[in-house]
Amino acid sequence: MSYKQLLPLIAIFMMISVMIPFDQQKIPLENESLTLNQLGGGGGSIEDRCSSITFEDILPYTHAHFDIVVDDDWDSAEVEARAWINGSSVDLLREKLDSYLEELYPSGGDGWISTDEKSAVEAVASECIEYAMTRIGLRESSPHRGGVGLDWKNATWQDNGVIIEEWNLVPSNHADIRDCTAIGSSNGCEEVPVYPNSERDCNILIETSEGVDECRLELWMNATMVIPNMAQGEEFTLAFNASNMTNAVLDFTFPSSPDLRLDMWEECEGRDVEFEPMTHEDAPLRGTCVGDGSSTYTFENNGNENNKYTLSPHRSRDIWPSGEDIFADFTIAPIPIDEPPVWTENAPLDESWFPSLESGEIVWAEWESVSSWFTDEKPLTQLEINCEADDSANIFQRPDKSFSGIVPSEGVVSVTCEAIDISGQSSGNRTWHLGIPISVSTTSNILQSPHPINVELNQGWPELNLDYSFTQTQNINAATIDTTTIMSEATLMVESTGINPGLVNLWIGVYGENIYSIDKIFYLNIMKESSPPLITVSEYGWEVDTWKAQGQFSDPDGEEVVFSLSIDNLSAGSISVSGDSWSTPIINFGLWDEGVHEVKVIACDISMKCNEVVMMVNNSHLFEDKTPLPVENSKETGFLPGSSIVLTILALTIGLIYSTRRE
Repeated sequence: MSYKQLLPLIAIFMMISVMIPFDQQKIPLENESLTLNQLGGGGGSIEDRCSSITFEDILPYTHAHFDIVVDDDWDSAEVEARAWINGSSVDLLREKLDSYLEELYPSGGDGWISTDEKSAVEAVASECIEYAMTRIGLRESSPHRGGVGLDWKNATWQDNGVIIEEWNLVPSNHADIRDCTAIGSSNGCEEVPVYPNSERDCNILIETSEGVDECRLELWMNATMVIPNMAQGEEFTLAFNASNMTNAVLDFTFPSSPDLRLDMWEECEGRDVEFEPMTHEDAPLRGTCVGDGSSTYTFENNGNENNKYTLSPHRSRDIWPSGEDIFADFTIAPIPIDEPPVWTENAPLDESWFPSLESGEIVWAEWESVSSWFTDEKPLTQLEINCEADDSANIFQRPDKSFSGIVPSEGVVSVTCEAIDISGQSSGNRTWHLGIPISVSTTSNILQSPHPINVELNQGWPELNLDYSFTQTQNINAATIDTTTIMSEATLMVESTGINPGLVNLWIGVYGENIYSIDKIFYLNIMKESSPPLITVSEYGWEVDTWKAQGQFSDPDGEEVVFSLSIDNLSAGSISVSGDSWSTPIINFGLWDEGVHEVKVIACDISMKCNEVVMMVNNSHLFEDKTPLPVENSKETGFLPGSSIVLTILALTIGLIYSTRRE
């Protein structure tokens, strides 16, 4: 920058220095925490904001090519990338970059991108990508798909090892290019609007008829990727997170290894990328992933030169947050002998039973279970698993590789299955039985304690074990579960203690020897009726000329209890409640007429079941004629003392108020 270019900046600095008090100028920078609104979502530092996103989130491209060359020592890889951003996507990117610059440059966020801002864009993008996820994981060991304590995101960008450059961020022949208007702009600074005109004329030297995307942007990245814990590269897995990634090609070049081969490649789809598991215990089993074939790959072993693995991922953003992980297992071990698929210990034995607690079309075997029934040298998804039964059962394998069929309301369906590999070798047959094992009913729709439930073992089924319990939610309390064994018909006396008023459902779990376990909540229209609260009087009576009562209460169903108080069927104040105790207010029966009065305390629960206690109170003694003692007064005037006048008026007033309430 020339001396003339520095003059405006020096002038601005001097003006700011004059405006800021001298003592504030001495504040050390390291004591200030400046959070910039830079790349990435959320708040915090640039590391916080960029550590959970990828290159594609920072610089969303139309097409891209990544060349990743792993160094001979396997400790790192040199990465060169080129990306093209076309059409309206580049307008959105320019707007995004302009907003990022708002807190970095005086001209940031003004709807224009300038040549002065180009270097800042490249610097911020480079720093953000340095903290971003690489999408790549490499682990040297026997092939697997992860598990407890293992996170595949182990490849990172080297510190200060990312360089971003661009072409055409500020088109020099843009139709609306102008000199920069921001204070302090350098000589020769030019800027273009974030959004071009309606003709998208970003290069006046090119005719519109030529059909060239004049506003397109090209990006280049040079970076070093750090690979931990890789030694010789003789047996390793390369994992790649392909979520939200399309129109990209990645070329991985590995060091020379004449015997290196690709042992297994698979797409694992459907992971919720919004959720980051804490333990990774739900990692898929190797060879069991179900993919849609949208991502493709090639592998070339060039002998003593190098080995090249090319990956073309495709996972549309339209189906986010459903993600895709791609695993590639490499090894120098010889190709194993092609053996037939083998039944595992997890597979159902011959003549096993698959119970269902409802009829109609159901999924009787999920792929998660089926994939654990066999072993083979190739991915289990390549096995042809054939299951046959009567045509009425309509047994078939669904697109997600689970098995479906029609379970009859009566009787049993026999299904015979086998697995065949790509060489036509068979695992051998096993036959299983599908059906409804039990019928469940009740003789009473009003809950009893305990409540009778009739369970009948359907024809053809062997002895079964049953777990059972009442429930009013979808959750089952293990402490309330009882167990029994049935061989024909049985009446279960199900405990109903602790059940709240309302609808009550029955949960039953079925299991046994060579019987797949299953459970279901049965809706039998059983209703728990509410019981009224229990209320007792522990003490009541007079205290001088006032009356009060108190006692205890409880609700058998544990519901909230609300009280009301009446005297002679007229509301007479509120009942005080403390824990399981109640008490009336202090009642001055001198304000009521002479005679016997009915005091009623009513307790109701939220189901509007009520109970009451009635107390008969005779206030006649308050009206007995009591001759007052003579009052000595040297000056008999015929008037009461002043204070007595006030009390008399107050008493009359209160009497009028209560009289009004009683009407």
